[in-house]
Amino acid sequence: MSQATPQVFITDTKAMDFEEVRRGRVHMIRRKRLPLETGVPGVTMEYSLSVVPDGYFTPRHRHNFDQIRYTLSGLQSTGLGDLAAGECGYFPEGAYYGPQKQEGQCECLVLQFQGASGEHLLSNEEMNATYEKLLKSGGKFENGVYKGFKPDGSPKNKDSYEAIWEEHEGRDLEFPPLRYRQPVMMLTENYRFWPDRKRPGVEIKHLGTFSEARTGIGFMRLLPGAAIEGGTQEDAELRFSLGGSFEYDGKTWGEGTYMFLPNGAPVKGLRSQNGATFFVITLPMLADLAATAGNQGVRHPAMSTHAGA
Repeated sequence: MSQATPQVFITDTKAMDFEEVRRGRVHMIRRKRLPLETGVPGVTMEYSLSVVPDGYFTPRHRHNFDQIRYTLSGLQSTGLGDLAAGECGYFPEGAYYGPQKQEGQCECLVLQFQGASGEHLLSNEEMNATYEKLLKSGGKFENGVYKGFKPDGSPKNKDSYEAIWEEHEGRDLEFPPLRYRQPVMMLTENYRFWPDRKRPGVEIKHLGTFSEARTGIGFMRLLPGAAIEGGTQEDAELRFSLGGSFEYDGKTWGEGTYMFLPNGAPVKGLRSQNGATFFVITLPMLADLAATAGNQGVRHPAMSTHAGA
């Protein structure tokens, strides 16, 4: 059976509702989940527009997945220096950050996704179900730490995410070898836009390309009157409109518009009469993994490390 052709997704995030995120941290993040279907079995990614409340706290910790954060407003605490509005951070798998002590509210875009190691990123549904399961088992979450019990009845204290992940996966969480000693904080105002020689009137501010997965982070700016021709999308791309307006598929879109362009999707032409700016993340790994799965019958080059995971 042939697979359905992936389709471009576009929406006005201002019309979306917030949901609460229950992850055992101090104070709750509210977020709008931005649809992101990887198209690769077993490969989970979650993109959200989040509001981090005053007083939010996490202890110093690390993850077995990659994370990208872009601050839209306010100051975002990371434990390694605040990310001001317009600044961006790449938090690689295995690298410590925190403690986070949020002072004042901030709004940010957050992408969480499997890193090059291939460790499973729990979906929102998996996280919430396991969180509730741990509570029902008699444990509790305090200050970002899960306090429960081992099978022999002895106390067990774990970072909230680690405890949830281990309960769901049924094995100890092992952190991948460091590719970066610490997260990369990008002072975006000190970068400059660079003309795109293949697309007249389009300028790119490239912040960086990370790991062997070649994840790209940057900005795209269309000058007044510029247009991008349609075609087949080569690599998956996440676009979030930061300002200006543009026309796509017969409709005018403005600030706060989210576009997901999956690899292999037919994309229509995009035009901006007065100019528009986007925060952009590119994910070549999705096309790479899809090709690998098709050729070798595996989900991820590193997945064989944890057979049955």
